[in-house]
Amino acid sequence: MEDSALTYRSRILVIALTLAIAPPLWAEQEKAAKEAEKPLVDLTKGVSFEISPHTGFMGGSGTFGIRLAMNYGTFTFELAGEQVIGKTADLYPLSVNAVLNLSTSGQLIPYGTVGAGLMLTVPSNTIGDETVSTLGLTFGGGARYYLTDVFGLRLEGKQYITSVKADQDQQDELLFFQEVSFGVTFLLQ
Repeated sequence: MEDSALTYRSRILVIALTLAIAPPLWAEQEKAAKEAEKPLVDLTKGVSFEISPHTGFMGGSGTFGIRLAMNYGTFTFELAGEQVIGKTADLYPLSVNAVLNLSTSGQLIPYGTVGAGLMLTVPSNTIGDETVSTLGLTFGGGARYYLTDVFGLRLEGKQYITSVKADQDQQDELLFFQEVSFGVTFLLQ
């Protein structure tokens, strides 16, 4: 009889300790579950800034540049400057872009972009040739993949459209350039 009373008391003690310890453990589990649901990046928390150095290619030429952006949730305002290293001339596209973020939270942020700017063509191996500046349009798309809440990778494809005067017949000639770039992005909130 004493053994069954001791077993009964030990069972009551185990149940009482379990009930005393369980609520704090449940609270920790709920807190961990809420943190797991929280997206890695959330662009809707107010204005954030991004700095994105990149490199890539345009045709057979290498490119490098930097983008500075202000994120307003689904809309981003971006300034971009690049150098395209050519055989006979270097191209410097400077543009202002409007970016539409197709997602505003998570690890992957795909986007579409459209912009306008100045394209400076600077001869690199001739003396006396002048820099040619033309206005151009850009459009394209890409994605930012965040590895942490402040650092990510960026892949983008763009189409450049500009018009230049042909030397032979003095008519405007429409030119198209495609660019693919890869870089990193730093998100400052």
